[in-house]
Amino acid sequence: MPCLRIVLVAACFASGFGKACTPMESCPKLSDGLYCPVNDVTEHADINRDVKLIKELLKANDYTSAKAVYTSGNFSSKGGGIMRTLQALAQKDMTVNGKYTNVFFSGALDLYGSIDGIWHNYIIACLDDTGFCTGKSHDFKSYVINKCLIGVVTAYATYELGAAVWKAGQNMTADGEAAYAWDEGAAFHIGNIEPVIGDGYTGKAPGNLYSPYEFNWKRDDDFDDGLSTHAAAPPILNLGLLNVRGSYDAAKVASAQLAMYKIYAIAAIRSALKYANKAYNNGTFQEKYLAEGWAYWRSASGYISTVNKTIVQQVDALFDLSLTDMAADTDCLIKSLMEPLYPDLGITCAMVGTWKDARVSGHCLASACDDTGNSATLGDSSTDWVDMCKAVPTTSISEVNSGFTAKAAMSLPILAIFF
Repeated sequence: MPCLRIVLVAACFASGFGKACTPMESCPKLSDGLYCPVNDVTEHADINRDVKLIKELLKANDYTSAKAVYTSGNFSSKGGGIMRTLQALAQKDMTVNGKYTNVFFSGALDLYGSIDGIWHNYIIACLDDTGFCTGKSHDFKSYVINKCLIGVVTAYATYELGAAVWKAGQNMTADGEAAYAWDEGAAFHIGNIEPVIGDGYTGKAPGNLYSPYEFNWKRDDDFDDGLSTHAAAPPILNLGLLNVRGSYDAAKVASAQLAMYKIYAIAAIRSALKYANKAYNNGTFQEKYLAEGWAYWRSASGYISTVNKTIVQQVDALFDLSLTDMAADTDCLIKSLMEPLYPDLGITCAMVGTWKDARVSGHCLASACDDTGNSATLGDSSTDWVDMCKAVPTTSISEVNSGFTAKAAMSLPILAIFF
């Protein structure tokens, strides 16, 4: 497709392909405004702009253009005219043939049988209106695609953290080595879209970040008496960064990596509880919420399955995408299945919290379980931020809202063809 080739040429003129910051202390921060990368990982964070663009294209019922963004990329350049694509992320072997240890990915691979069977097959089926998605409603298809993409980026963040651990273990502790991979993981997780409201960290989720970080934040808003997972993540990621730079503290880095896995598990469990309830919808089945619950649960189900695969498979069955109805007690059943796993996952009932919309007398989701005997903690963190982010932001709110950065503006004729 000539239009896609033009996108690639335009992108190669964009600045910053994930390299040392120039000047050294001018590294751009991410959407949270706190975590300070020691490398320029702008292009990596830009993948969340592709997630945003696909959602906008699907909203306009333009599946052809949405597929082109998924397969060929739009905002996130790897340099040299090569685009980073969400499809490539979805189809990545995140252990690199066993080189990296990534139980988050290997758990999903064992659970779902193949790399494509985790995300890609579902995304393509709904983009093409084939397979299980044939004839499904627009809401169902777009919810599967949009929410799967959050899962794809979540998984890729764990890949980069695993790469950082391996590199640090090989004494590759210069800023352009293990720290670079760790920064990439943070960039995929948080993104770099400027929030339309707030400071990117406190208050309610702004709703325009389209990142795993914001997905976690939305569940924090839903389960507002539990752990604020989005707020916990930047200091945890910072701890990992500090301990792969210059020297390697394996225990602290492993703690940070595990804490991110826990954060993802909490978000997945919260989503399963919420969307099972919303799919039931007081007896009027809502298939779009089945799709949403299925995808968000799947964002960490593979990791949770490393604790108890049988239980996870039971929850998977409760979110089978072929369902045409949802039992009234599905949310309660999921709660009863999940809570015994909390100690082995290293999380607590208090961390998960309760869904605010279910806090009515007698509802099974109205109260958290009992943490007696469970003293799990999320893990250590650090707010000793690196002082290398003195760059002045160059992306305006209007640019973010329009869906185009300066780089993408060069490909406006291509997107004009799509529209």
